[in-house]
Amino acid sequence: MSPEAILTQVLMGLTVGVNLVLVATGLTLVFGMMGVINFAHAALFMLGAYLGLATTARLGSFWLGLAAAPLAIGALGAAVERGLLRPLRTRFPDSHLLPLLLTFGLGLFFEGMAKVIWGADVVSLDKPAALAGAVTLGRITFPTYWLFALVAAAALAALVWLVVERTALGLTIRAATQDPTMAAVLGVDVARLNTVVFGLGSALAAAAGVILGAMTSLSPQMGSGVVLDAFIAVVIGGLGSFTGAIVGALLLGQVQSFGVALFPAFHTPLVFLVMAVVLVLRPTGLFGGARRT
Repeated sequence: MSPEAILTQVLMGLTVGVNLVLVATGLTLVFGMMGVINFAHAALFMLGAYLGLATTARLGSFWLGLAAAPLAIGALGAAVERGLLRPLRTRFPDSHLLPLLLTFGLGLFFEGMAKVIWGADVVSLDKPAALAGAVTLGRITFPTYWLFALVAAAALAALVWLVVERTALGLTIRAATQDPTMAAVLGVDVARLNTVVFGLGSALAAAAGVILGAMTSLSPQMGSGVVLDAFIAVVIGGLGSFTGAIVGALLLGQVQSFGVALFPAFHTPLVFLVMAVVLVLRPTGLFGGARRT
């Protein structure tokens, strides 16, 4: 590959990777805080994309759609945690299966509702006219919208990192992730924090849904592949590790980008091969460790 081709693939991998970061951090924060693998995450990603589409069509502004979708889906996620997950986990505190089944069922419900409201056909989310075409970066040409997707997702990911790593709220989240019982003993309202984290994770998934939806297309099943990739990134980085989710997503973005370019017939198995190699060498993932309960 020429240097220009390599740089293009790196940029494409970064674009995919930073958007996977938004999805993966939501998954890993929820798992770290609650010990729940959120199977509704794919549906929340999809609903974010469709809400962005509906807002854009109604108000004629992609930017309003990009702003409205995370707010609405974040509120929906918080309501799901407060109204459904919390009562279930309070009544059956030792069950890990019931929350998993609940989120799985919610995912199917949201997907079915999307089919009823928007139909099962593939639709497109129009990009802003200002982001059409391509830009020249040195000796390479890169789609303008892809560059926006890279910068916007990176900015959101950096903001989340700053909140988690540099604020009092983030310190509380990290403490509760490491040891929820001790955090509760020290006066942290873990139940309320769970609601905040679940809502935040849902909002990030929705933002990624709008950004990636305009790059590809929308369908009620669109979230499945993306969230599977995000889950693989979380496993590679280490379940419950915020840093691991970021590193895993960025690594996976590069694997996918260069895999498609170099091994087009093998790029999907290559992702699973990388995950398998990481787990053989480090079963808890790159940054994972035992989670206390």
